[in-house]
Amino acid sequence: MAYTSGTTGSTYNDHDTSLKRERMLSMIGGVLGVLMFVWGFLRWFNVGDGPDQHKYSGYAFQMPTVAVVGFSLAAGLIAVLGATERRPGRGVPSAIPTGMAATSLLLAIAIWLGKGSISPTLGSAVGVEIGLILAVITAALQTVVLAVGLKSRHDDRTVDFSRSSGGSAAR
Repeated sequence: MAYTSGTTGSTYNDHDTSLKRERMLSMIGGVLGVLMFVWGFLRWFNVGDGPDQHKYSGYAFQMPTVAVVGFSLAAGLIAVLGATERRPGRGVPSAIPTGMAATSLLLAIAIWLGKGSISPTLGSAVGVEIGLILAVITAALQTVVLAVGLKSRHDDRTVDFSRSSGGSAAR
């Protein structure tokens, strides 16, 4: 589908390779958000040693890890919704999912670094499990993928929305 700008006469081609790349990167960001949701069911922390060891998933009651999953999932969903938006002047990628993915990454790193300060009595007895490791990796990948998509965005093509007649932008 092609749209013509009223001011410059340039054509906005929906099948442009850079737009396809942007959409693909947004879809990958969405898949990574869903993966993060799945990682939330894995064990993220362990406390203690031997037979008295307890393991906690990302969705355990009052765990800060839920924020990591939530920001990543929201970033992925927003990226996918942006990628599937087909109206002219809309779509992908934007700074919002990239910022949310970066927030997820920073929170995951902060939780990993601060795990020893969870409580005065447990401190050094808190260990990292596979869920937190996968969360940091996934959040880093999602942030990079969405940032690359954001960086590759070229908005030098404009669409004239000033015309109010029915098919104003479509030609």
